[in-house]
Amino acid sequence: MDLKKILDRQTLQPQYVIDHNEKKTAVILSLVKFNELFDKIASVVQLTENLERTVAQMNKKGVSIAEPTAVTASGNMESIKQHYELLNKILEDMQEYQATDIVVKRKLMLQNILSTLEKEVQTRKSLLGEVKKQTNPADLYNVAELPTDIIKDLVVFNKVKQELVAKPVNGQKPPIILSAPSGAGKSVMATYLAHDDDVRLVFPDGIFWLDLGTETDILAQQMTLIQKFTNSIPAIFDIEEATKYLTKLCETRACLIILDDVCDSQDILAFNLTVEHSQILVTTSDDNMVEIVQYFISNITNHNLTPFTEKQSIDFFIKYSKQENKTVPVYLEDLVYACDYLPLALKLIANVASNQPTSEWAELVKQLRESELEFPDKYPQSIMQALHLNVENFGESADYYLALGVFPNYSNIPQFVVLLLWRYLYQLTDENAISFIKELTAKNLLQLNKKSLKLHSFQHDYLLLDSSELEKLHTHLLAAYRRLCGQHGWLSGPNDGYFFEYLCMHLHHANRLSELKLLLLDFDWMEKKLNATSVYSLLNDYEWLEDNTLDFVKKALYEAAPVLNSDKAELATQLLDRLWEVTELKNNKDIQAILNQAKEAAPNWQWQPRFPDKK
Repeated sequence: MDLKKILDRQTLQPQYVIDHNEKKTAVILSLVKFNELFDKIASVVQLTENLERTVAQMNKKGVSIAEPTAVTASGNMESIKQHYELLNKILEDMQEYQATDIVVKRKLMLQNILSTLEKEVQTRKSLLGEVKKQTNPADLYNVAELPTDIIKDLVVFNKVKQELVAKPVNGQKPPIILSAPSGAGKSVMATYLAHDDDVRLVFPDGIFWLDLGTETDILAQQMTLIQKFTNSIPAIFDIEEATKYLTKLCETRACLIILDDVCDSQDILAFNLTVEHSQILVTTSDDNMVEIVQYFISNITNHNLTPFTEKQSIDFFIKYSKQENKTVPVYLEDLVYACDYLPLALKLIANVASNQPTSEWAELVKQLRESELEFPDKYPQSIMQALHLNVENFGESADYYLALGVFPNYSNIPQFVVLLLWRYLYQLTDENAISFIKELTAKNLLQLNKKSLKLHSFQHDYLLLDSSELEKLHTHLLAAYRRLCGQHGWLSGPNDGYFFEYLCMHLHHANRLSELKLLLLDFDWMEKKLNATSVYSLLNDYEWLEDNTLDFVKKALYEAAPVLNSDKAELATQLLDRLWEVTELKNNKDIQAILNQAKEAAPNWQWQPRFPDKK
C-alpha cells in the first residue's frame, strides 16, 4: 500500500456506527483524532523521503548500504532512528485504537494501515542496523587487554569469527557457545575475538563482557548492561522482565554480549536477545551445556576448543619455565601430559619449575598425579594441583592469597578492600601489598584490571576448600571496616563502593545473625543503604535471613520498589503507608520501632487509606 495515498484526506472518508435501523449513530474517527493521525503520518513520509534521498546520494558516491564501509553516517543514522521511533509511536497508538469495539469496515481500514506501517518499521529497523556498521568500530566494555604471548587455535578462531561477522539468518544472529575444560584458553580466545577489527565493525554499539561464574546475580548483571545502554536504572525486579527490556533496547542496536564462564544454562536464556543485529558469545566448561540449551534455543551453535598438541605444550612450557637455552629433559613429555596439555596448567607448573633445576622436574610429574587434597570434580585435576603447588611455594605469603576467598564476587574484587584486609590481618604495607598483587598477576594466579582483581572460578573454588577459615576471614574483614566507622557504628561506615553493598553479606557469612537482623530492622540503616546503593541492593539484603518480621519489611519494600527506584526520599512515607495499619503488626516491637523512626523522618505524614498498586 502506498503511504501517500493513505495521507490523502479524501481517501479517509468518515466511518459511522450503524444501528439495526441502518441509522448513523456515531462518527468513528473524530476530526481531532483524524488531524493528529494525519500530521503524524505526514511526518513519517517526510522522513522517508529524506532517507530515500540520503540513500540515493550515498549510492551515487559508491557507498553500499548493505555492506560495512569506513564512511561515517552518524547524521543519517540519527534520521533513521527518529524515523523508526516515530513509526513505533504511531503503531502503538493505532494498535490501541484498533482494540476498541468497532465495525468491520473500520477494522479493515486500520488493519491495512497497520500492516503497511509494520512493514515500514521492519524495513527501517534493518536498514538502521546496516547503516550503523558504517560507523566507528565498537567500544569495548570490561574486556581485558590483549595477551601477547598465547598461541591461538586459528581453526576455531576463524570459525567463530565467521559466525560473528555473518549476516543475520531469519532476522536473528544465533548465539555461539565456546566450550572447553578450565584452563584451555576460552576466555583468551573470546578476548581476541572482542579485539578483532572486523568483529568490532559488525557491532558498532559496543562489545560488552560479563563475568558470570558460579554464584552470579543475573538480574544485577542485566541491570548493569541496561544501565550501559540507558544511563539510568529502570524499575525492573524480575529476570524475565529484564530480558524483555534488553531485547527492546537492542532492537535498534548492533552489539555483542560476551558471557564468560557460564555454569548454568538459565544464565544464557536471560541474555537471549532475539533481535537482528546483536549477538551473544558464551564461554563454558560444562560439557552438557549445549545439549541443555538447545531445548530452548534451537539455532545455537557450539565450538569446542581443544588443548595444545604435545609439541605445542612442550614449547609453551619451556618458554614459561625460562629454560629455552638449556637441554630439554626426556621426561618432559610426561610432564606436559600430566598437565593435560592445558595452557593455564602448563603456565602454573612452569612457575614452579622455573625455580628448580631440571633434574628435579621429574618429581613434578608425581606431584601433579598424587594430590593430598580433594578437588571439585568439575575442574581438571591437573590445573587444581598445579595451582596448589604454586600456593605452597609462597610459604607464609600464601595466606595473603588464601584470604581472597572472603570475596564472593571473585570477578570484581576492589583492590582497596584487599589492601584494607591485608593491612589489618597481616600488617602488610600498601607498597608491599601492591607488589604481591603484581607477583600474583605475573604468575597467572589472578588478573588485574585497573584497580580491580579477578580470579578464575577454579581459583576461587580452591580458596574455598578450607571452609573453617572462611568464617574467621569474614570476621576479620568486618573488624577492619569497624575501625573505619565512627561512634554510630555501622551507620557511619565509609561510602566507598563496597561497604554498604556487602556488609550484610559478610555479617551472614561470619554467622553474626542477630547483629544482621538488628541492622535490617533499623530504619536509619535502610535509609543509608538505599542512598548509597539502590532499592534492588537493599532488597537483596533481606534474602540473607529467614524471619517472619523481616518478611513484612521485605514485602513492603518490594511493593514500594518502583517508587523508591525514582525517588529514594520516599522511603519513610512508603513504609508508613504500607505498614502503619497492618493489624498483626500493632504489637510487633521491631516493626513499631521502624515506623517510629520513619515518622521522625517524615513528620508531616498522615495516614490515608491506601489502594492496591496498579500492576
